[in-house]
Amino acid sequence: MLDMREVLRVIRKRWYVTLPIVLVTVCLSVVANAVLPTTYQSESSISLLNSPDVSALPPNNGNPFLSFSQALTVTADFLGRRLASDESAKALAKRGLTGTYGVKLADNAMGPFLTLTVTGNDPAQVRKSIDILNAFTAEQLKAMQSEQQAPAGSQIASTVIVPPQAPQAQTKTKLQSVALIAMGGLAIAFLSAFLAENLLGIRRRAWFGRKKARKAEHAEQAEQAEQAGQAGDPQAQTSVPAGR
Repeated sequence: MLDMREVLRVIRKRWYVTLPIVLVTVCLSVVANAVLPTTYQSESSISLLNSPDVSALPPNNGNPFLSFSQALTVTADFLGRRLASDESAKALAKRGLTGTYGVKLADNAMGPFLTLTVTGNDPAQVRKSIDILNAFTAEQLKAMQSEQQAPAGSQIASTVIVPPQAPQAQTKTKLQSVALIAMGGLAIAFLSAFLAENLLGIRRRAWFGRKKARKAEHAEQAEQAEQAGQAGDPQAQTSVPAGR
């Protein structure tokens, strides 16, 4: 496992590989930050209220905020699913809603509360679209009860509890994209430095291997030449006196 000193040594040694990639990465990150659009989001919340008939019963005394029930939460969920349908999306587009919208039960809700959101690139259009979504939500609540021929006095109503907020810039997605480009470029620079180090190391070892082999070959040839020279020299003869 490489330690930090080894990593820094390789990067510093192969700076001519990493530096161009880092410069390109910086340029791409700056361009991405300038080109990628900033998105804006507006949010509002509504609550379903019990019917006048139920609110009039004791001990509610006509106050719908005293008569919340589980049935309202179920109705809120049903309404949210209706608004998420393709038919609702087409109807909202015809009314001028742009961007994307969402409808869901409020997080950690203790009652029939729906959170409405609209996201887009133009803050003015986002603000207009959240108003369209709010009005359409109230209409759909009334329409789905009328479809079931519910008496007027028994119909559930809705009220805005958090008015549409001013569109806020959503920079998280944009910053994530820029960060992804930066991290990808740095990773490529890092890997390229070690790839260059390995390739050059292989070439260096191969060169030293060839050099050693040539040296050994020359030594062997010199030894063979020396042996051949010794074999060709005249041998000294020893005289033996003849016997009487």
